[in-house]
Amino acid sequence: MRVTNNLIYGQSSRAISKANDRYLDIQNKISEQTSIVKPSDNPVGTGQVLQYENSNSQLKQYDGNMKMAKSHLEYEEVALDSLNGLLDDTRTLFIQAENTANTQEDLNAITEQVSKMVDSMADLMNSKSADGSYIFAGTDIKNPAFTLKPDGHYDWTGNEGQKFSQISENRKIPINDTGKHLFQDVWARNNFKATLLTGNVSLSAKVHDEGDFTDFLSKNYSATNGVANNFVLTTTPLTGTTDPQATIEKNLEGDSKIPFYSGPPGKYSLIDTSGKVIASGSYDPGQPLIVDGMSFVIKGAPGATIGVSLNPPKRDNVLNQLKDAISVLRDKSTTADEKEAAFHNAQVSIVNTQTSIGEGRSEVGSRLNTLSERGEFSSANQLSNVMAQDRVAGLDMGSAATKLSMAETALTSSQKLFTRVSNLSLFNKI
Repeated sequence: MRVTNNLIYGQSSRAISKANDRYLDIQNKISEQTSIVKPSDNPVGTGQVLQYENSNSQLKQYDGNMKMAKSHLEYEEVALDSLNGLLDDTRTLFIQAENTANTQEDLNAITEQVSKMVDSMADLMNSKSADGSYIFAGTDIKNPAFTLKPDGHYDWTGNEGQKFSQISENRKIPINDTGKHLFQDVWARNNFKATLLTGNVSLSAKVHDEGDFTDFLSKNYSATNGVANNFVLTTTPLTGTTDPQATIEKNLEGDSKIPFYSGPPGKYSLIDTSGKVIASGSYDPGQPLIVDGMSFVIKGAPGATIGVSLNPPKRDNVLNQLKDAISVLRDKSTTADEKEAAFHNAQVSIVNTQTSIGEGRSEVGSRLNTLSERGEFSSANQLSNVMAQDRVAGLDMGSAATKLSMAETALTSSQKLFTRVSNLSLFNKI
C-alpha cells in the first residue's frame, strides 16, 4: 500500500482535531464543574439530572408562594393582635363607666375615649398588606372590608371569598380570613320582651344571666315558626287565695294602681304555645324571679299573666354595637335601666368578638406553623436533590485536572508530530 502525503496529512490533522476536542471537552467540564456537559456524555444521567433540576425549580416556586403567604398571614396576625388589645382597653373603660358614682361629664369623657378606639378598630378592620390589598375584604382586595354609612354605622362591603397559596403539588393554604367571618357574623346580645297581659301588678324584666338565657334561646327559638317563640308566665297564690289584709295598703312607691303586697309567696309556671310547662316553682313577690336566665320583678299579689317573646338572635360587628352604646351613654334623658342595657350590649359584643378573633389568631398561627414546617422540608428536599445531582454528574476536580494536563500534552505532541510529518516529503529534500 502506497502511503501518500495526503494520507499522512489527513491522519495527522484528524489526530490533532481529536486531541483538541478532548482537551476542550475536559476544559468545559471543569468550567461547568460537572461531568455532563452535553447529553451524549451520559444519556441516562442527563435524564436524572433534569428530573432533579425540575424538582428544585418547582420547590423554589413553592418557596416564593410560601414567602408571599407568610407575609399576608403575618400582617393579619398583627392586625388581630392590635384589635384584641383595643377591645381589652374598651372593655375596661365600660367597666369603669358602670360605676354609679360617675357623673354625666364622667360618662362623656369615657365615651370620648371609646369613640377614638372605635375609629382605630375600624382602621384595623380595613387593614392593608404590603402590596396594598385589603386583608379582610375577601377576594375584593381593592375595596375596604367595612364602609362607614351616613347613619354612622359600619356596613360589611367585602365578599366571603378566600385567597389560597399553592405550597406543594397537592396542597393549598388560605392566606386570609374575611371580615364577615371574623367581625360581622358575631352574635350580639340576646334579649326578650315581657308584656303584662293580666294582673294588678307592676313588671320589669331583663336578662339576668347571659349564658343561661342563651342556652334557653338555643333550645327553644324557632327561625321558621314565630309563634313558637312566645311563652306565657303565670303567677298564682300558693294557697289559691290572697290574704285581703295584704292588699289593702297602697304601694310604698306611691302608685295607687298597684296594691302593696306583703303576703305569702306565690307560685309560677312558664308555658310554651303547646301548653308544655318549661319551668315552674315558687317565688317571692317583689323579689327577682329568675327563670332560665331571665329576671322578672313582679310587684303585687300573685295572679298575673305575662307574655314572654324571644327576640330574634342577630349578628352585628362590634363597631356598631359600641357606637350604639356610646349614643345611649351620652344621652342625658336615658334611664338607668337603658344605660345598664347599653353596658351589657357592649360587653357581650366585645367578648364575642374577642372569641372570634381568638379563633382567627389560632388558625393564622396554625397556618404559619405549617408554612415553617413546609419551608424546612423544601430546603431539605432541595439539598437532597443537589446532592443526588452531584452523585450523578459530579466532577472529581483532581482527576479532571490530571486528565486536562494529559490532554494538553497529547495535543502538543500531536501538533509537533504533524509538523515533523509534514516535512517528510521528497520535495523538501530537492
